Amino acid sequence: MKKIMFVALALLVGLASCVKDKQYPGITIFNVSYTPTAVQAETPVTVTATITSFQEILEANLVYTIENENLSLAMTKGADNVYSAVIPAYADETTVSFYIEAINKEVTATSPAMEYTVGAVAVDYSVLRLNELNGNDKFIEIYNTGAEAINLNGVYIEKDGSQNWIADNTVSIEAGGYLLLYSEDVTADHPEVPETLIFHSGLSAKKNVRIQLFTPAGVSIDDFNLVDIDANDPAYIPAPASYSRNADGNWYYADATPGAVNVNGTQLVLGLEGGEIPEPPTPDEPDYSNIVLNELNGDTKFIEIYNMGNLELSLAGMYITKDGNEEDIKWTGDATHVVPAHGYLVLYSIDTQADHPELDDNMFFNSGLSAKKTIRMALYMPNGTERDVFTRGSTGEWGQTISNVAPQSYARTPDGGDWKLADPTPGEANPATGEDIPQE
Repeated sequence: MKKIMFVALALLVGLASCVKDKQYPGITIFNVSYTPTAVQAETPVTVTATITSFQEILEANLVYTIENENLSLAMTKGADNVYSAVIPAYADETTVSFYIEAINKEVTATSPAMEYTVGAVAVDYSVLRLNELNGNDKFIEIYNTGAEAINLNGVYIEKDGSQNWIADNTVSIEAGGYLLLYSEDVTADHPEVPETLIFHSGLSAKKNVRIQLFTPAGVSIDDFNLVDIDANDPAYIPAPASYSRNADGNWYYADATPGAVNVNGTQLVLGLEGGEIPEPPTPDEPDYSNIVLNELNGDTKFIEIYNMGNLELSLAGMYITKDGNEEDIKWTGDATHVVPAHGYLVLYSIDTQADHPELDDNMFFNSGLSAKKTIRMALYMPNGTERDVFTRGSTGEWGQTISNVAPQSYARTPDGGDWKLADPTPGEANPATGEDIPQE
């Protein structure tokens, strides 16, 4: 199964050619991030930032743009100078750009802008690595360990806590490929390198330095933190060429190999705090709000589940109950039950298993399904919260015989809409309209 790749899209493209942070007396804005990183329709987005100042912060605002309309939200200060505000939910395909504004009595400071698109397909940035850092030739190499090419739009690098490079949508890395970035100090030596691959700071082979790689949402992917260089220490080794990652994932002194496979070094980089490959960013909790019961048919006895969202979603741990008995689970999803974006999963009653020899056992629910009885079918999330429910007839007495609607289905019309009586369409789009469902 194709895995859902969690992570979010994209920082503001227009800043890619001008990312050197302005310095403001007394105000620093850093650790800007947003959650969830994969924004779905009708989901609010929480933006946080750490803001420090030598003077009292008079205002901190989240300034955001929707379709050329500029809006502003006052941010709330929490512990450790972390400020937050919530951007309201918007529909699919809405692009939201935002930045943080902080004001003291002397100056106004702004953060670099960030951007996300609601419903955009998320990218797995955890396969990216800082791979080689060279303070002599002054380059940074990023490596894609994954099996697919990645567009880096919005991925950024910080040096010593300040952003010094951000990718636009022209910057990509092929699967198993490398991306070379050069310092602005050596642009004369590399006239062929476009501005999009220039980072706006120096890089030394003999000073403490911290280089961090971030997702567009501000989640740390990788962190090289050289904190304890002492040139007077007899054990001190100035980097002869590069700080380079060996195949074991650790940092070593090694010969420079820009844009090519690293040479395995033999001496670990001294003074490095951490340096090991970090745990991948934790994916957001699956958004089950887009999963609905979409069609029930008591004639051919099937239940159709529909994914209204733009990301495929695993139903592992979701379950179905019948007629209000929450203890009597009729079906439980596992890792093989993945519903494509705007796609369907069709389950059949165990009573019809002989009619569907092509289906695995886990595609059958352990119950019958009638077209002429009162019924309550409920779909639950793994944590036991009811996600969706279909009812017909009395809410007090289930399984009572009433009018027969066979061969029609109880169907949301259109997909994900209101419940109506309609012609059956297992695994396909439901009709746009239908008839009212008789309750007697």
